[in-house]
Amino acid sequence: MNISFKTGEELFQFFIIVILLLFTLILLGVVVNIFMILKRINKGEAANAADAEPERSFWSSLTNAVPLDKEDSVLLHHDYDGIKELDNHLPPWWLGLFYGSIVFGIIYILNYHVWQWSPLQTEEYELSMTEAKAEVEAYQAKLGDSIDEKSAKVDASPKAIAEGKIIFSEKCVACHGANGEGGVGPNLTDEYWLHGGSINDIFGVIKHGVPEKGMISWKATLKPKQIQDVANYIITLKGTNPSNPKAPQGEKYEGGGDATTADAAATAETTKM
Repeated sequence: MNISFKTGEELFQFFIIVILLLFTLILLGVVVNIFMILKRINKGEAANAADAEPERSFWSSLTNAVPLDKEDSVLLHHDYDGIKELDNHLPPWWLGLFYGSIVFGIIYILNYHVWQWSPLQTEEYELSMTEAKAEVEAYQAKLGDSIDEKSAKVDASPKAIAEGKIIFSEKCVACHGANGEGGVGPNLTDEYWLHGGSINDIFGVIKHGVPEKGMISWKATLKPKQIQDVANYIITLKGTNPSNPKAPQGEKYEGGGDATTADAAATAETTKM
């Protein structure tokens, strides 16, 4: 038998069921006591008492208390300075809760420490963190699919630059050189750009390509987030001064902060090491 609770909600539902079962057992005992009282009433054994105090009779069934006029039957032969002791039984409702707590404790131990149906608090925390991480990644992936040439942004994080470098090494070095120095394609390390040097311009060129210049479109191959990562990596190449650079082409771009940042350059150096 293998029962597993992956969430706190499932575990909560399980304990609710257990509590309801225990409550049903206690309620059944109360109903049986009421039935016995009614049976005695029908036989005429306690008709007068029931007519005079029906609520007392019901309460007596729950407490199992001995009537005052019959306390001599449970009187113990102990006398402490005139104080005497009665041998009363524990109330049925109290016994029901006591035995119920024992059953609950046994189920708890078997559940958590023997059969391990449910995760412990630390395990439940780790499961929740794993689920939350998966949800965040799914949201970020969904958000990444909505990036276009208008919404692309500079991202100098090490993860984005590293992933962009990998894609650049696989897709772009044939035309732009291993260090962005240029070849068939233009030099990506100087300040001159044929189609603009902002993150949005670079994203658009990678996405749509420049067919008349031999630059293919990558929108069918790369996801929007990957195109943004490549564009961010290309931005970090500015001013790296590789050997044998291709002559500048296009117009000088002076966009400033959106074209390159000190953080992006530092990240690129770290990535290359």
